[in-house]
Amino acid sequence: MSNMTDQLKAARRAKGLKQAELGKKLGLPQSHVSKIEQGSTDPRLSTIVDWARVLDLEPMLIPRQMVSRIRALVNGEPEPERRWQPDEESES
Repeated sequence: MSNMTDQLKAARRAKGLKQAELGKKLGLPQSHVSKIEQGSTDPRLSTIVDWARVLDLEPMLIPRQMVSRIRALVNGEPEPERRWQPDEESES
């Protein structure tokens, strides 16, 4: 979870929001925002979704095999080369 909370913390800072300001928008005390960012408490999924949306982000589930392509797209990098994989043999 720390990678996600690190990204949310960075996004909060990039928006110029203080923890207290974010907390007010989320209906959470600043101390709870701090604990989430420090990794000392695990937030509810609904809190993560609300937090992301306050910061103009959209959390999504993507297939694991697409992660490198999505990261490249988001970072404006060229798409990673596809590696050839043999077709799976069907059992007959």
